[in-house]
Amino acid sequence: METTIGIAIVGTGAIAKSHIIAYQTFSESCSIRALCDIYPEKAKALASEMGLEVDVYADYHEMLKRTDIQVVSICLPPSVHAEVSIASMDAKKHVLVEKPMAPSLAECDAMIEASQRNNVVFSPVAQNRFRTPMMRLKTMLDSKVAGNVLHATINSLWWRGQNYYDLWWRGTWEKECGGCTTSHAVHQLDLMQWMLGMPQEVTAVMANVGHDNSECEDLAIAIFSYPGMLAQMTASIVAHDEGQELVFQTEQARLSAPWNVAASKALENGFPEDATETAARLDSIYGQLPSLEAERHVG
Repeated sequence: METTIGIAIVGTGAIAKSHIIAYQTFSESCSIRALCDIYPEKAKALASEMGLEVDVYADYHEMLKRTDIQVVSICLPPSVHAEVSIASMDAKKHVLVEKPMAPSLAECDAMIEASQRNNVVFSPVAQNRFRTPMMRLKTMLDSKVAGNVLHATINSLWWRGQNYYDLWWRGTWEKECGGCTTSHAVHQLDLMQWMLGMPQEVTAVMANVGHDNSECEDLAIAIFSYPGMLAQMTASIVAHDEGQELVFQTEQARLSAPWNVAASKALENGFPEDATETAARLDSIYGQLPSLEAERHVG
């Protein structure tokens, strides 16, 4: 009886390599059996580069007829995520789909419904949850060892040149379905709602300030309202000092990823001084939390 899980990957652009490496890490339990791309020569080149002996398809419908494939990784432009995901699940395949899940709530709902209807596993990629610093930080927040969160700052700061949008589908509402918010900050937004839950209210503005060959935003700023707390996010691809950071100001300390802790206490006049003992206590707790055995796409 077949004991390994059969894998197919639809779309052989840059992100497909991360999926291949992840599956190859678990070669004792899964086997990549097919690659699919509307440009078959591209799929063949990737198979050769990654040392894969697989069948190559131009039509994913043909590939889905195979009974030795149980899982489909979808690494396509966002505009077709829903179409290919639903077709795969209707073929009784489990699905792992790259971010963003889909460009509309209606499509997202349809994807979830297809998973439930066919009793298959459906998962959008959220690889940054599977990182030791993020898992440790979430544990710290969930346990409230530093008290309640009062304010969060989420920064997704990147820089991209004009030629970044030379790729045919980037920077279009029809194909990429958004700009820096869905293509870059989606990771930080996912981490925020994973750690804090869904906000009660969102206020946001966005603009294209530096890429006239893109239809979509290259800068977005949002404020999220929670009971007893506010969070703010900046998503940008015009930031020369690239950096991604999640900062949580709690009742007792500042906790952040990348990991850093700082704490203050009040002097007699209400001004701050360093609360070194509190910071040291929290740093010790963080350092004793377990590390993940597998991270990112491998996790």
